[in-house]
Amino acid sequence: MEASSDTVANLKKQNVHLQHQLNSLELVFRNAVDILVVVDAVSGTIQRISDAVEAVLGYKRSNLIGKKLTDILPDDKTSNHLHLKDGIPEIVDGVFLDQKVKCHDDSIKSMDMTISLVSSNDQSVILITLRDTSQRKRLQSDMIKKNSALDSALSAMIITNSSWKIDYANVEALNYWRYSRTEMLNLDISDLLPYMGDFDTLLDCIEERGQWDDEIECQRRDSTTFMAHATAISVDTDDDDQCYILSFLDITKRVRLEKRLTELSLRDSLTGLYNRRGFMTLGKQLLDSSLRKQPEIGLLYVDLDYLKLINDKLGHPEGDRALMITARVLKSCFRDSDIIARLGGDEFVVLFLDTPGLTVESIRARVDKRIEETLETKPITFTLSLSIGYYSTVLCYQTQIGMLLSNADSLMYKDKDERRKIISGDDIVSRKDQQI
Repeated sequence: MEASSDTVANLKKQNVHLQHQLNSLELVFRNAVDILVVVDAVSGTIQRISDAVEAVLGYKRSNLIGKKLTDILPDDKTSNHLHLKDGIPEIVDGVFLDQKVKCHDDSIKSMDMTISLVSSNDQSVILITLRDTSQRKRLQSDMIKKNSALDSALSAMIITNSSWKIDYANVEALNYWRYSRTEMLNLDISDLLPYMGDFDTLLDCIEERGQWDDEIECQRRDSTTFMAHATAISVDTDDDDQCYILSFLDITKRVRLEKRLTELSLRDSLTGLYNRRGFMTLGKQLLDSSLRKQPEIGLLYVDLDYLKLINDKLGHPEGDRALMITARVLKSCFRDSDIIARLGGDEFVVLFLDTPGLTVESIRARVDKRIEETLETKPITFTLSLSIGYYSTVLCYQTQIGMLLSNADSLMYKDKDERRKIISGDDIVSRKDQQI
């Protein structure tokens, strides 16, 4: 008797437990956000349906119990979605997007649907889940709009995962680097940069500050390069992971223009030689870069004799011509690595390294020879006369551009005094159609 009593008690406990589980399942079923439908697999009648049907489709739940599935799933023979045969789904395992569902007011709503066949104790039912697609469509619409905005952006936009592998690249990025979308999505950001050191710098900034902003050189698919102003930020995603968003704006034209403007600011517009600013800038760079070797350095100071007289007697076009011929002569006398400049007015200088054995006499002979060669085919109405001063020294820490200029200038004026004893102003402007 005691054993029977214990058995009965245990059965009651199990029943209570099962009833509790059943109530819990019923609560979950009834209050599901999606519409849950249990359909008899043989007759196609609705056995159970969740409360969500009232809010979503407008039916009273009790009114649908015992109804045919076709009452809410109208069979559309022209549709590519789920078809019913005798009120029973032809496919009982799958996912169907944008399935047409009939509302209580006879309107049609598109819903995402999953369907599966459940069998237990020789009884089969079909479990159907209907989910409102409006949220998915809103998300899709938002994504399309964002993708469209990104693809319409004037700058290249790239999104990578936490390992810097490219997950997204807009149309401008594909144009910048000249990859197809498929090719781009197989690359890392480092594959777009010619120098690994630049990528390391980017990484360090991101790790330290969470963002990076700088100008960087980029390498296209065909190995050509371009300059870009780029930014990168680290973003935490919903799944506790990280992604990186990078923006690149091609500034190659701007950099080229800035370089050109800088070059122009260092050049004399008439002769194309460096101007005083260019000479002082490049001269200092040459001295600083060569200081360790301590080579011999020389500076030649050149003055175009009687330029004012040529301007006054023959006109400024002839004076400009004399300056341009002088520049051409000096460029033909010295190497491309030598710094040749017009300091202003009638004054020219040349700065060069490695001058052992070079003397003012050898320079004079070279200059006079080049004058003859340059003017062989160009008749002029004046005599071209150049006074020169040459100063050289071994480069050391005390060597300054100003000191070189001062010493060479003093020597040039001594040469000018000597030349004025030989060539007068009348000699300069009285010759007609001289062809040297």
